[in-house]
Amino acid sequence: MKKMTMRVLALLLVCSAVLLSGCGGTAEDPGKPPAEVINPKQSSEDANLDSDPSEESDAGDADDGGEVLENAISVRIGRDGTKEWNVNMYNNDAAMTMLNYLSGSALLFPAYTYEEEEGFVAQSVRGNYTRDDEQTIADVKTGELYLFSGGQLRFYFKDMEGVNITATPVGYYTDIEGLTEAVQEAYESNLEDVWGVDVYFWITKTLK
Repeated sequence: MKKMTMRVLALLLVCSAVLLSGCGGTAEDPGKPPAEVINPKQSSEDANLDSDPSEESDAGDADDGGEVLENAISVRIGRDGTKEWNVNMYNNDAAMTMLNYLSGSALLFPAYTYEEEEGFVAQSVRGNYTRDDEQTIADVKTGELYLFSGGQLRFYFKDMEGVNITATPVGYYTDIEGLTEAVQEAYESNLEDVWGVDVYFWITKTLK
């Protein structure tokens, strides 16, 4: 009888431990997505991710007319996005630094800030950036990309007047038809994201 009682108590303790561990797991903050979520096809030791931004890139040798690197990257909007959007990049130090961190493999890029009324999504990006090409812009257009001091990259998905921002222009989408709706739909479909990401983008460097 005593052995049976001890077995029952042991079983109850095991069940309690399992239940408690399960509850604790669901309450934890998952934090930011790990490297394999952000860049599932490359490891964090990949040379393209850990390269020195000051090093020369092949993009710098492109025949760009001295101003624009045409179709430098392609973008899919949303975790399940299929349409490829082409983006031209300006041939300035900020844009070149960003291109040095990209490769020909699709990179899953999370935007943690979605501002519907101000018409942009934003995320801090890695790298040491100069402010030599910074400008004051009164109005922004749909599809334009700007780098702000502190490394915040903003993608404007709406025309906005009177914003009076001070930032470095880094590029723009070549086709803006349906762009606003694509970002809004990606945001709506991602509201329950466990990592707290507002909009995911797939980014691929296409410039050779």
